[in-house]
Amino acid sequence: MSTLSNEHRKLVNGVGRCSVPMWQAGCPAGFCDELAYGERPPGETFRNVATGEIQRWDGRYAGYVPGLACQAHGGPSRTGERQ
Repeated sequence: MSTLSNEHRKLVNGVGRCSVPMWQAGCPAGFCDELAYGERPPGETFRNVATGEIQRWDGRYAGYVPGLACQAHGGPSRTGERQ
């Protein structure tokens, strides 16, 4: 898997790239790379008793986010508000 580039870690003119790792058939397939406008804010998590998965109380993506996050992965929208 490749390493995070500066566009996955820092905003340039308020825009960066989503740093969430993607996988295909169990092998690394790069990063999400959608437009990102900031880092995912911290949130409370819990373990779902029925499935055993870790989930966030706010319903957002609970997986690994090493840097910036797009809106689909829990990051802020373009206006800075989470929807």
